[in-house]
Amino acid sequence: MWVFLIYVGLFFVLFKAAPMILGAIIFGWYLSLIIEIPTKYLSKIKFLPYKAAVIISSLVMFFLLAYAIYSIFPILIEEGQKLFPAIGKRSQDINFADLIKSEKIDPGVIDWLNDLTGQLGQKFSDFGISIINSLIQQIPNAMTATIIFVITASYFTTLTPIFRNNIWRFFPRSTRDKSIRFVSEFYKDIRHFIGGQAIIAGLVGSMVGFGAFISGIPYAVFLGFLSGITNFVPFLGVIVAAVPALLLGFVHEGVAGFIKMAIVLLASNLLETWLLNPKIQGARMNINWFAILIAILLCGAILGLAGVLLGIPLLLFFRRFWEEYVQSAYKKL
Repeated sequence: MWVFLIYVGLFFVLFKAAPMILGAIIFGWYLSLIIEIPTKYLSKIKFLPYKAAVIISSLVMFFLLAYAIYSIFPILIEEGQKLFPAIGKRSQDINFADLIKSEKIDPGVIDWLNDLTGQLGQKFSDFGISIINSLIQQIPNAMTATIIFVITASYFTTLTPIFRNNIWRFFPRSTRDKSIRFVSEFYKDIRHFIGGQAIIAGLVGSMVGFGAFISGIPYAVFLGFLSGITNFVPFLGVIVAAVPALLLGFVHEGVAGFIKMAIVLLASNLLETWLLNPKIQGARMNINWFAILIAILLCGAILGLAGVLLGIPLLLFFRRFWEEYVQSAYKKL
């Protein structure tokens, strides 16, 4: 028990000392777990070595991530360039004298409201355009980061068998068997979560993409892919995917398009929450949704963006740690 606590404490100390390095390693490790899913099935093919399966899976993951980056940036930039100037223009056209037809209200108040609305709309438009310009500048960095993450993840996937064979070196002889069993069960929990999320992400992405297509919203394939990718972060991922989806719906179809996409997103989220998660994740991931949300938010606040990905793995670790060690200690008291 104390060895595990020392390792966890050492991890947090190292993360605070070198957040960029540890953050990159965490992203690479998380991505390696995703790459490991197709690698596992490809390695079962005759005459296909494990390392070859890792290379094929890594290339597929790289092209998927590259597609996501090269899709999301141009689409957000193009649609944002349409939306934000339109918001600024429409805010200037609003006239509260037409909306509030009352002789009791001072005309000076009406003029003040018109000026305030116009200024707020223009500031929001300028703010949005500045964000668009920032996105344009981040495209090369995002592509470089993708290459680094895929290479790191591929290396982690290759090292998995080596680490599995040498895990015994990290624990004292007296508790080695129990410690290895704990790590093995915890790793199964993580793989179960990642594998289940991969299936759910594919189904949710398909639902959103198909819903956008039948609703007449453009970039349906992109919206489906984005919804699937962000679905790996429960609860918060749907918010990230909803922003461009609702934006595209509003820009191309007006209020009707906004409502259509809201219905599609709500329906897919309800299906995921009440049908897909219970059926696919099952009893092994039987954790209260509020505990998951708190874990993601807390880890995100403490560890930044990398903590968002670590929220559920750490929650799974501490749940199993409590069951295996803390409860056992209580029984002896």
